[in-house]
Amino acid sequence: MTHAAIEQEAILLKAVWDMIDDMVNFEIFQYPVTSRPTNLVFESGSHKRVFAILLADFLAQPKPSALPFAFAPSGQPPRETDRTYLFYLEAIGRQPQLGPDASGLAASASAFADWLNAECYCPSVWLSELDLSLDLRVSRIWLLKVVGDANKHNFSRLDARVKQIRKMLARHGPDVDEGRVYRSLPDFQHWFYRDVFSYHASTIAEFLDQIRRALFDYLSPEYARAWRRGDRFDGDYSFDVPTEIRDPLALGMYWDLMNLKRGGLAFPAFTVSPYLKNQF
Repeated sequence: MTHAAIEQEAILLKAVWDMIDDMVNFEIFQYPVTSRPTNLVFESGSHKRVFAILLADFLAQPKPSALPFAFAPSGQPPRETDRTYLFYLEAIGRQPQLGPDASGLAASASAFADWLNAECYCPSVWLSELDLSLDLRVSRIWLLKVVGDANKHNFSRLDARVKQIRKMLARHGPDVDEGRVYRSLPDFQHWFYRDVFSYHASTIAEFLDQIRRALFDYLSPEYARAWRRGDRFDGDYSFDVPTEIRDPLALGMYWDLMNLKRGGLAFPAFTVSPYLKNQF
């Protein structure tokens, strides 16, 4: 099925807003301090684990065969984040359909992408099972994907990640037997999840919330244009849907987006402490 560009955008933006709402909310995090730079606190260890898993899904590549994602390539050298939803948000910034200016949305997505593509330096990582102490250098996005998959799956379903970890170790020197890499997965979880991920969680949530706020602002002109007061009952309303949106799926996603805009942003704006941004 061929979808108009505006239909593709409505579907993509609804997917992104839903994923961010699932990650940054009052079920996952405690109410943040808003009067000064702060850090976010998970409601529990289980909520932290859910956040890591959902983040890995957000950083996965959408399946074009499943939904009509057909944005043109950026024309830039491929980055790891070009295989995530951030790539499509940047594409919307270059050619917006639902609003006149998506530069803020693109900028927030690009800022997160730049941060994810940057190198994470983990000094003196002690891997007891391998009897190794290494200064590891990996991209942040790769590390977060490993953390998410390791929280989602038992070791028996991590064969692809184990092979990647083995290659990563080989780049740092030792060629480790694959079986020993399986045995060392708890060591990696200790360093990557308990330490690095915990340190970065607030910053990641801030990036996600900034994207959500930029999306909210981007849709403001379209909401102002489309909202119509109804007369069937108190509080009745409708939306003047763009004529190019005809597909039932896209139509439903458009309505959902407008209702999300109508509902406002429940999670308060916050700023993460700079002390949580100068390591790893």
